[in-house]
Amino acid sequence: MRILMLIQRPQARGAELFASHLGDALIEMGHEVRMITLFEGGFDLPFSGTTHRLNRNSSHRFFDYGAWKAIHQILLNFNPDIVQAMGADTLKFMVFSKIIFGWKGKTVFYNGSVIGRYIRSKPVRLFNQWLYKSISGIVAVSKASQLDFENLFSFRLLHEVIPVGILIPEKISLKAPLPEPVLVHIGGFTFEKNHPELLQVFSTLLAIKPDSKLLMIGEGPLRRQTEELVEKKDLAHAVSFLGAHPDPFALVPKNAILVLPSKIEGMPAVIGEAFIHRIPVVAYDVGAVSELVVAHQTGWLVPANDSIKMLESILEITELSENSLSGILDAAEQFARENLELKRVAMQYEGFYSRLLFVDKT
Repeated sequence: MRILMLIQRPQARGAELFASHLGDALIEMGHEVRMITLFEGGFDLPFSGTTHRLNRNSSHRFFDYGAWKAIHQILLNFNPDIVQAMGADTLKFMVFSKIIFGWKGKTVFYNGSVIGRYIRSKPVRLFNQWLYKSISGIVAVSKASQLDFENLFSFRLLHEVIPVGILIPEKISLKAPLPEPVLVHIGGFTFEKNHPELLQVFSTLLAIKPDSKLLMIGEGPLRRQTEELVEKKDLAHAVSFLGAHPDPFALVPKNAILVLPSKIEGMPAVIGEAFIHRIPVVAYDVGAVSELVVAHQTGWLVPANDSIKMLESILEITELSENSLSGILDAAEQFARENLELKRVAMQYEGFYSRLLFVDKT
């Protein structure tokens, strides 16, 4: 099977990292996988296969004939069975290229978020409906993502739930403990990740526990704005910006707490990675977070926007006995190993692609 994946740009973001890992897993299973990056990016993605870098101007994302033609040329040479778009921008490029140039191949959209949170008007909904009607199938990362899509649009496609897969390292490497508590946030600096609320929670925690630290790992358009907010709140002595990293948990102390006060989420792979690294998770109940974090079983699930409850959960973790915390971390690790291991997820993708291709033969 030949598979071509379209990603936005080389960046340390969930969709791009997952596409890279999934592509390598499919290659190991005997498939041919290539990747197209639409826009420029400065991150080296961990993908071993061929990557076609278009380096297009992101301001032309709604009309870029040159990019549509370039995608067509790549398809002529590679002749893929499956073309998969790993996000909203890539979906537009894939659909317009196929309609204008008439290339063949089954098209798949990776539904990695809650689409309804981004569609705020009827024209936008109708445009998106037209895009989705032009593709062959959808992979949703969660039941929440699938249900949101099906509530938003009246038509039906082959639409399967396959969770985000994670690499499980043979050896877990974390940094030495720091004075407690240590909060860690791993994710891009975008409005969805809600860094202002994270800083609000941390500022209150710091008043209670003056030795607290906050580590932020990632890059994104709102990093500078977040740095300015840290300065404004007089938190610079306790907050570290560590940038994007190919192995973010290599920067995480053993006694850290992963905190995710997100406004919008699909299924954050970072939660599964925290489970494997035995790092406790405190997260707002948005998107599919509750499909991973079960309150007081695999982590601490907090009602969305409840910063007081989030602070209470963090303090609760710092006061738990070692045995009580180990029980929750054991359950979280077991869940990740049984449900999110990359090879298992890649096999589910292989099955989905096969069913999609079989439709033409029946």
